[in-house]
Amino acid sequence: MENNEWIKFCEKQIPELKNIYKKQTGKDLDLSNCKTLTEKIQWLKIYDSNPLKIKCSDKILVREYCKSKLGVDLFIPIISVWNSFDEIDFEKLPNDYVLKTNHGSHTNIIVKNNNIDKTIAKRKFDEWLSKDWSWYGKEMAYYPIKRKIFAEQFVKDKNEGELTDYKFLCFNGEPKFVQVFNDRNTKKFHLNYYDMNFNFVDISRTDIPNNKNFLDKKPSQFELMKEYAKTLAQDFNFVRVDFYEINNIVYLSELTFFPAAGFCKYKDEKTDLMLGNMLNLN
Repeated sequence: MENNEWIKFCEKQIPELKNIYKKQTGKDLDLSNCKTLTEKIQWLKIYDSNPLKIKCSDKILVREYCKSKLGVDLFIPIISVWNSFDEIDFEKLPNDYVLKTNHGSHTNIIVKNNNIDKTIAKRKFDEWLSKDWSWYGKEMAYYPIKRKIFAEQFVKDKNEGELTDYKFLCFNGEPKFVQVFNDRNTKKFHLNYYDMNFNFVDISRTDIPNNKNFLDKKPSQFELMKEYAKTLAQDFNFVRVDFYEINNIVYLSELTFFPAAGFCKYKDEKTDLMLGNMLNLN
């Protein structure tokens, strides 16, 4: 679509977007007077027609963009790509790998020692590939993506624990906070925010609270992550740049333009406004 056609297509989603926003946040959405971060993310869904957002929402194509910006490929290598589950030749895959879709969220299966129930996996991937992820929260950048399955190498940390996520929130090209997701799949699972000197910031969401009593260890490659995040953020009003640090090596995970579809709820309502003030839509 041409730029004007794309915006008109997105504008048709506004009535439903307002309904979803009201249901998720309990607040009315006024796109002409956005102040909070959650409001401004909704505005970006409709009016930011940057075509790079479509490319970078595709978990396969984003690799090409990031390599061109950084001069190095930081993603965990892809083994193979398919259009459907039935195309997968499991005999050609290693013992350990991760199957993912290129257009969704939480649409992956970790395979170890070739232990996979293909019947269940096929049912899941057939369902995931049939799903248009743009419609849940009107994240229209997902709409044009050609849906595929890919296998990624399985990389584990020497500590054998769950991987820690480092997610940099970037406003108008500048990383301001890093979210650290730690202790996934345990009762200690938490989400802490830190500034760019890795000082704890008391921001807490209602869905995943922070843990003031557990300050995360600063990753050894933090400064490098910060540098990479700044470079990758230059072409976007707002983006979250996600990394892993595995055995002291930095890996890119993804670029996210609408974290939690822009429906985050914070324990302190002033937080949403504070974050919104950091984002200039002009």
